[in-house]
Amino acid sequence: MAVQEPMLPRERVLAALQRRPVDRIPYCEHLVDARVALQAGALGLGDPQPLATRLQQIAAARSEDNRREMFQLLGGLDPEISRLLGRDNITFWGGSSAFVGGVYLLDPKTPELGPSADGILKTRADLDKMVFRDVDDVIAPAQAFLEQKGDLAACALVFLGIDPCWHSMGFETFCLACIEDPAFVGEVLGPISDWYAAAVKELCQLDFDFIWAADDIAYHTAPFFSPQIYREVLLPHTRRVAEQITLPWIYHSDGNLLPIWDDLTSQGMNAIHPLEAGSMDLVQLKADYGDRIGFVGGIDLRILEAGTPEETREATRQVIDILGPGGGYLLSASNSITPYVRPENLKAMLETLREHGRYPLGG
Repeated sequence: MAVQEPMLPRERVLAALQRRPVDRIPYCEHLVDARVALQAGALGLGDPQPLATRLQQIAAARSEDNRREMFQLLGGLDPEISRLLGRDNITFWGGSSAFVGGVYLLDPKTPELGPSADGILKTRADLDKMVFRDVDDVIAPAQAFLEQKGDLAACALVFLGIDPCWHSMGFETFCLACIEDPAFVGEVLGPISDWYAAAVKELCQLDFDFIWAADDIAYHTAPFFSPQIYREVLLPHTRRVAEQITLPWIYHSDGNLLPIWDDLTSQGMNAIHPLEAGSMDLVQLKADYGDRIGFVGGIDLRILEAGTPEETREATRQVIDILGPGGGYLLSASNSITPYVRPENLKAMLETLREHGRYPLGG
């Protein structure tokens, strides 16, 4: 399994996603809070000054309302985070917003709730409220982002469409409609997935290395909907997006995906993320599917946010021991590096990866 020569980050990520030999398990995180990264770097992971300087520059541009400079500086933020932490990837989020104004169509009267606010697509009379961005507007920011990738693996984050659909309908409306009026759900989801299919087709023509396709579709215990609704109502739309992905890709959803696993993975992704801690048994996942699909994640976010460095080291070692053998595993948190992650725990996770994640494992 081991590669003798050290690999570049891009090479390492692509090899792991394609289940080819790698020198070590990649560190591949789709989202890292910059200030947690800065504090972890200050604990000895690397030189935090380049990231600190960029954050200061962004704050100055924001205070001067210099949006052009601020967005240019933001484009280089992810590479600085990756260089500091030894992360192997960077993530372009500019392809995630389908609608004019954002990712979701939410009740404007409750902005303090953020993405937890209720959606506004309640009936068919609301369908004309779906006003989509011009896909061409995604291209220039993506090209600017890619100019700073260096030897890192650059991914574009998109949705397959279910997540923006249920947020924009509101969760209760979406769940009831799945039972009482599934055709209405399809009328909302269809145009959303069409936009993402067009966007990802264009993004795959650029110099991205892989795609990170998201859709939060499950509770900790089970999906939001029955396997039949998923297969008959939702999957035909999301499959149109998947068919346009011509690069290796990772699929993201929290929760237990096992009830719809075969239908879900029929879309052809290379790996599943983030393996929310406790939602699916990692040993069983590896045994049942490890020869067919890769895994990304699994490091318990609850431990990263509230545990100790030693608990983090032990959790990281356990996940490496379960998912690392035979390859096809990329390490990350079981969601993302949130603002609540303790910097000392992030440092402990990455140090454990460096110590225990080189192939041959345990060698």
